Amino acid sequence: MKYNALITNNEKIAKDIYELTLELDSDCKPGQFININVNRPDLLLRRPISISDYENNRLKVIYRTVGEGTKCLSKISIGNKLDVLSPLGNGFPLVKGKNVLIVGCGMGVAPMLYLAKELSKDNNLTIILAYQKKELSYLTQAFDNLGNVIITTDDGSIGYKGNVLDYLKENKLNFDVLYACGPMIVLKNLDLKYRDIKEGYLSFESRMACGIGACYGCVINTKNGLKRVCKDGPIFKLGEVTYD
Repeated sequence: MKYNALITNNEKIAKDIYELTLELDSDCKPGQFININVNRPDLLLRRPISISDYENNRLKVIYRTVGEGTKCLSKISIGNKLDVLSPLGNGFPLVKGKNVLIVGCGMGVAPMLYLAKELSKDNNLTIILAYQKKELSYLTQAFDNLGNVIITTDDGSIGYKGNVLDYLKENKLNFDVLYACGPMIVLKNLDLKYRDIKEGYLSFESRMACGIGACYGCVINTKNGLKRVCKDGPIFKLGEVTYD
């Protein structure tokens, strides 16, 4: 659905990282995303950003300023409105009565907050938040009281020194279901490690044009052929994606 959504917050929360809050009544689920027109005529394509939280008609997304579109977005003030498509994609399937491992790496931490809030109602959570370094960490306190939180950084500036894959090699965690979002290399390694022994769901990123499945610009290889990340995903089961 298309919205003309009011901006109620757009603040910097870490180095080059911003949290945007929009006022809209959207029936969204953890794992879905929105597609934003950043209000500049020369930037034709919308910017897809995962939903980090939703409550009381307040939808939050977190983005990093890496290109002209997100830089433009960071300069739009509270009180302005944005042309938004929401919600898009398929959300995470929610389990009950399980020991759950949630892994968020880098910007992949953002969509895991809304997921953790929903899963914490009926499950025991272990949550790994992985960052390159302290200055790029965000939302760490927001996960407090949702589960057992583990923080890793590549340089050891906070938490465990090393990446999430290093941590999982050195520490045996008891869990039934895996949920993860992050760079492709991390998702691939988690998938190959757990696909035959665990239930799990991975959130993939891809460059998108339309965001609604019309242009086939974000296809990914799966064991059942090419799938569109925006329409068929962005959530895929462990073992579903192929990496050839």
